[in-house]
Amino acid sequence: MEKLTSQFLKDTGAKVPIVCGPMYPGSNPELVAAVSNSGGFGVVQPLALTILYGHDFREGLQLIKKLTKNPFGVNFTIFGGANKKYHKQMDRWMKISIEEGVKFFLTSLGKPNEIVKVAKQHQIKVYHDVPNKKVALAMKDAGVDGLNCINWRGGGQTGIQSAENFIEELHDIGIPLICAGGISNKEDYKKALEMGYAGVQMGTRFLASHECKVTQSYKQAIIESSEEDIVWTNKIAGNNSSVIKTKDIMQGGLRTGPIINFMLRKSKLKRYARMYLMSRGLKNYNKTAFDDSVQFWQAGKGVGNIKSVKYVANIIEEFSL
Repeated sequence: MEKLTSQFLKDTGAKVPIVCGPMYPGSNPELVAAVSNSGGFGVVQPLALTILYGHDFREGLQLIKKLTKNPFGVNFTIFGGANKKYHKQMDRWMKISIEEGVKFFLTSLGKPNEIVKVAKQHQIKVYHDVPNKKVALAMKDAGVDGLNCINWRGGGQTGIQSAENFIEELHDIGIPLICAGGISNKEDYKKALEMGYAGVQMGTRFLASHECKVTQSYKQAIIESSEEDIVWTNKIAGNNSSVIKTKDIMQGGLRTGPIINFMLRKSKLKRYARMYLMSRGLKNYNKTAFDDSVQFWQAGKGVGNIKSVKYVANIIEEFSL
């Protein structure tokens, strides 16, 4: 086993280098626990845990701990000073995570410097989502332990470059790199490891699992879709998000209007525009999780290789054979 894969497994406590990425919707406690139980590594999405599935954050973590004795992580999305209420909430979630014994944080957006500082005081590993080399190098300088490399084949908020380009540019960075995007079968998984990635992150494949609590219509759409059915829209978070092309998604077009476009181009306004879009998007995705008639389905380009809904244990066993 490659040195950095061994480091990743040590950082997470997983037995196989497969992460279930945090998803909204999709990250219900049963799914997170099932992935960790099966030797992979589940990551909690706090908004999904609390808002979507209605758990008190601490009680939600405790539920996962009852469902699995294996480690799992928590995701923190950083919005800086744009929303002080959210920032305080994130600090509270981080404190609770530490108290509940979580030893792995996956950070997204923003600068994780303060989180890294706190994490190091408690022997917690921090990996950060990165879209390109420039951000990756900055995050290494910030002290993160590994990088989640989001490529252009991912579902939800997606990257802009290929997995191959990522590994070519960052092969000598010296910390574990996780391939995030387009991994949906054993061949994809093995190829990523052979390229030099320490592990893979999957979302879409785990959405189409029995333990995931999204609607059956969502799971069926994943099974029936091909790579060509995946389109990009910036209406969810201000940057490109990969979704399945449906009438609900196409209504009103895939791109934001002139006012939001202007805000997204201005550094001082961009965070406010993104938070507005994301808060509006949450309303749609709250319905997506429970209402079969709502067709806001995030998914990556790996959909073409997903042919059936399976149990998490079978998915991970199939990959690791």
